[in-house]
Amino acid sequence: MSCRRTLPFSEIVNGVFLLDSLAAATAGLVAVYLVEGEQSALIDAGYPTSAKAVLSQLRELDSRRRNVDYLIPTHVHLDHAGAVGHLARAMPNARIIVSKHGAKHMIDPSRLIESATKAFGQEAMSLFGTPIPVATDRIEPVGDEYDLNLGAGKKLKIFATPGHAPHHMSVLLEHEHLLATGDAVGLNYPGFYSPIPTTPPPSFDEEQYMRTLAKIMDINPLGLLLPHFGPVLSGGEGFLRKNVEAVTRWGSKVYEAVKSQQSIEQVFRYFIADVAEHSGKPEGDLPDHIRRIVKLSAIGYCSYVEKRIASQSSLTEK
Repeated sequence: MSCRRTLPFSEIVNGVFLLDSLAAATAGLVAVYLVEGEQSALIDAGYPTSAKAVLSQLRELDSRRRNVDYLIPTHVHLDHAGAVGHLARAMPNARIIVSKHGAKHMIDPSRLIESATKAFGQEAMSLFGTPIPVATDRIEPVGDEYDLNLGAGKKLKIFATPGHAPHHMSVLLEHEHLLATGDAVGLNYPGFYSPIPTTPPPSFDEEQYMRTLAKIMDINPLGLLLPHFGPVLSGGEGFLRKNVEAVTRWGSKVYEAVKSQQSIEQVFRYFIADVAEHSGKPEGDLPDHIRRIVKLSAIGYCSYVEKRIASQSSLTEK
């Protein structure tokens, strides 16, 4: 990859670019992907405060085509869809393609803001910013599969990949056979040699997550375009297999912890130790953003398992 001038974007293959959303004014945390054919699409958007950085990079790439034709958040969490409303305001002709399960949060982000504030706290929200509503007539809600032809050989297949969230989609660039994964797979930050699962509240679902991983492995993409952070263009099969192994380890531990009434803090400490072990880093060297993500994952996984066990108990009693 080769960076142009001073802005943090790079061309991965012809007409496919990584843009750094500069999340919370920090490089290398949240990537978005631009696909350019006769029309153009931006996959994911970053936090609300990322809109200016994304627009600056779009202008630098091509001042005539700053206004993309499609905005495609893989899901409606703030780091992926938070900037959509701000970008849509700057791009009056862009259509927003979003899962039918998440479209309501684009139209009215109040519950999304409430949930994110509860998860991250008010101080973090001041860094992330506040999403703004998108007009209903700008939104195209999609179901399990949707095909989008951008022209010039750029065809996108958008399909449901639930587990991380029920409103999650991934995007296959058909000609390049690259998959923009969203959070359907784990984090792969530089220096970490094993994926870090993201299993956040309130809607993580282990069964769906594992089915989604199996589906992606069946597709066998030539490369993965990760939001956290950057492309995996070789060793993708091994990366996906390590995802399955990591979720299996974490799930086994959480079931054991919930049944023995261990605390979320104990689960968090196990997750952190697991990340450190498989990344070859001392626990004390793990950065704060990794710790925050892993803490949310501990909360989300425990909540899922608690509900699962309660549901099984209820069925047994009937």
